Amino acid sequence: MNYSQRGLNVKAKIVLFNIILLLLIISNCVCSYEFNNFFSLKYLVLSNTFCLIVILGINWYLVSKKLKITDNEFLRYNFCKNCAKNVSQIDVMLDNIFQTTPDIITFRDSKLRYAMCSKCFLDFFGYKSDNEVIGKTQLELFYSEQALLVDKYLHYVLKEKVSKTYIQKYYLNNVEYIYESTSSPIISNNEVVGIITLSRDITETIYLRKSLEYSNEKLYSLIDNSPLLAYVLDKDGNFILGNERAKDLFLSGIDVMDTGEKVKFDVDAMRDEILKENLELIATGKTLDVEKHIQAINGEKYWYKINKSPMKNNEGKYYAVTTFARNIDSEKRIQEQRETYIATLSHDLKTPTIAQIRALELLLSGQLGILNDEQKEMVKLTLDSCNYMYDMVYTLLSTCKFESGEVVLKYSSFDIVELIRESIHEISNLSKENSTDIIFSPGMDCFTLSADKIELKRVVINLISNAISYAFPNTEINVSVRIVDNFVELRVKNSSSYIEPDKMQRIFRKYVTHSEKYNKVGVGLGLYLSKKIVEAHEGKIIAESSKSQTNTFGFLIPVSNIKLESCQKEKFVSL
Repeated sequence: MNYSQRGLNVKAKIVLFNIILLLLIISNCVCSYEFNNFFSLKYLVLSNTFCLIVILGINWYLVSKKLKITDNEFLRYNFCKNCAKNVSQIDVMLDNIFQTTPDIITFRDSKLRYAMCSKCFLDFFGYKSDNEVIGKTQLELFYSEQALLVDKYLHYVLKEKVSKTYIQKYYLNNVEYIYESTSSPIISNNEVVGIITLSRDITETIYLRKSLEYSNEKLYSLIDNSPLLAYVLDKDGNFILGNERAKDLFLSGIDVMDTGEKVKFDVDAMRDEILKENLELIATGKTLDVEKHIQAINGEKYWYKINKSPMKNNEGKYYAVTTFARNIDSEKRIQEQRETYIATLSHDLKTPTIAQIRALELLLSGQLGILNDEQKEMVKLTLDSCNYMYDMVYTLLSTCKFESGEVVLKYSSFDIVELIRESIHEISNLSKENSTDIIFSPGMDCFTLSADKIELKRVVINLISNAISYAFPNTEINVSVRIVDNFVELRVKNSSSYIEPDKMQRIFRKYVTHSEKYNKVGVGLGLYLSKKIVEAHEGKIIAESSKSQTNTFGFLIPVSNIKLESCQKEKFVSL
């Protein structure tokens, strides 16, 4: 039987007994009127008053004792009846909700006695039916410090007539369960007639939160004790959070170097540049990884490696920038010392090497006497070795100059097609030694390019010689040049071993090669220097590898003025 049916049965019984008693009062009045001599007015008042008292007494007896109807049943009946005015079959809906909801729902009367509870409540606490719960209070069922605290919250809801959210903890079979509960008053005629409470299990969420807090503490501890400046700024440049080192920098402008030296910076002067960078990152969503030479108030400059990443909010919009910065002065000093040493050594080797080359060339020319064939072969091999050493020394010197910014490109106009032909001719002997053929396929007869001819020729020779060194024997090296979207595109393709993507990313670093047998300084710097030269021309290196065992290296260099000239057409040249 649902709550409305039980309420209707109760109401019918009460109305029946009240009708009978009211009929007795009416009969008394009629008798008084007909037998006026026998019944006085005073006696009528007393008798009717007595009947009313009897009515009230019988009602109380019927409701609370005989019929065993409690306040809770009236409360449930009235609650369902009022709701039924707006929603049909509300009692069925409530019964379904209380039976199927995965959360704990309870309904208490104004005396904080349970009037209704969900099936989840009964299952959680191990009750077989709601008869074990209805009519009892929180303290009667769960007397504990937690129950006392919840009781205070419920009295607060009764008194203030407002909702209250709080945390409840239960211990069942030595296991802690944590629930977030919200109690809301049911108000009728400005009086609280009951409290409905919804409780949600947040045990896993709380444990996860504690775990994250613990992890964050370890993370902050790690960042605070690391040599990093770590901080987050919003789009207006306001400091959101950061480690102690970052706070010191933004508050006092002081940062501590690796040597322990405290250096003061003008943070206000730096702020405009920082904000400009951050706004660009927020607008584009890109990251920034750069090395900067920042000047301090004392006039000296200090090197920092800076990484910046934009942050998204819940709506997927970028709203702040995370920055990690590290002082790299010590690394720069070591690098400068190494580069100075290499540059000095290379310079010292360059002069005697040139002298040896000139002397050997003089011997081969026959000006100092005629050499026999065996002597000429020996001198020629020595000359080749000296030329290789000279190229290696020159590569080392050029690399150092590019890194130090000493190289200034000397632009001139020249035919890029003719330059490639010259380069192929100069390394034709290397191609023969490695049993490869060079096939040149220009996409135009002539093309006049404005660039540094010497440096660009070095790139072309590096790329072709590198392709020859790694190519399978008895294969072709395909060289092509064409105009693509206002760019000069050079491609050198060979048949060689597949290069894994992770190795391809490292191949343009210093002293790195993609084959152990060519792990020598000259090769290790060739691609690195080529990339530096191409980037100095505002171009881009091409590096592609296919699992079909073909590799392509080249470059794209922008041109502002395209000038095609008419020359002798030579589509395919095989050397």
